[in-house]
Amino acid sequence: MLQLLSDVDGTSAQLMSAVVFGAFAKLVGMAMVRRSHKSRFQQVGTVAHLYIYPVKSCGVLETPDAECTAVGLQSDGLTDRHWMVLDEHDRVISMDTEPTLTLIKPFSFNGNIRLQAPGMPSLDLPQKLDVNHSVIFYKKYYEQTIPVAHCGQEAENWITKFLKKPAKLVFSCPELGLRDVYSRLRQWDNTSRQGDVSVFAYLTSYMVITTESLRHINSQLATPVSPVNFRPNIVVENSIPFDEDCWKEMRIGDQSLFHSVEPCRRCVVTTVDPNTGEYNKEKQPLALLKSFRCRSPYGTAPIFGLYVSNDIPGHIKVGDSVYVMKD
Repeated sequence: MLQLLSDVDGTSAQLMSAVVFGAFAKLVGMAMVRRSHKSRFQQVGTVAHLYIYPVKSCGVLETPDAECTAVGLQSDGLTDRHWMVLDEHDRVISMDTEPTLTLIKPFSFNGNIRLQAPGMPSLDLPQKLDVNHSVIFYKKYYEQTIPVAHCGQEAENWITKFLKKPAKLVFSCPELGLRDVYSRLRQWDNTSRQGDVSVFAYLTSYMVITTESLRHINSQLATPVSPVNFRPNIVVENSIPFDEDCWKEMRIGDQSLFHSVEPCRRCVVTTVDPNTGEYNKEKQPLALLKSFRCRSPYGTAPIFGLYVSNDIPGHIKVGDSVYVMKD
């Protein structure tokens, strides 16, 4: 049901208050333990790449530095996965069914997010949609209901023309509400912490992979794949393949602190070439990963990379030292 932001019901307001309080409590608590933990970290490498995907399932924005926030990397006014594409029935459209979404490239331009795609004029949308004067509706997303804002008719016409089927762009932000990762139902133990939040990310607001794990994969492929095939936010240059499997906490530089939540279960999205929007005919690298990276209790989907949540925000950049605490 469509409604204005002022009509958001009391239950949602209470949920938002609980999430905000949990995030604040986590921030205070982690600041208190940072000093005691610092001596237990060991350096494993440096930051190699920083990636932001402002529109879920669309193209990547690589940046040399970024702010770590509770809801994802932020650079030049754009925050990771704050926009999303829905169909005419308000179902999420993602790369697993529409791989050409990766050809929609985001840019920061004069206080707007600018979207460019082959054969399309540029689309400019405000980085901060005026949610107080926007049409708001509720979207059920991975068993959780959050308010989202419609980005307007021009955006709807643009994405509909590109996909050649009815679609619309929606926006969300902390002011509208956050998804509580801590209460997310999982088929295995949920190892997130109270105060872990996200917007449109699948689970947590950060995905980490390592260069050595990627090299190990690429050494067995006829055609190497890009880090972007795995949609990470932070790529760590390291020396041991799959070392990230045993990382429990991660610190970048002297400020930003993260904790691991669970490994990422991989799907057909990894087989989409980010430059062409086409599936790999040999279903790689997913087929290779299935041959040796399936782990209990995560079922038949292979794991690669690590979902992490931010405990202490801060500014990070390519070349920063990365420290971890292991099992």
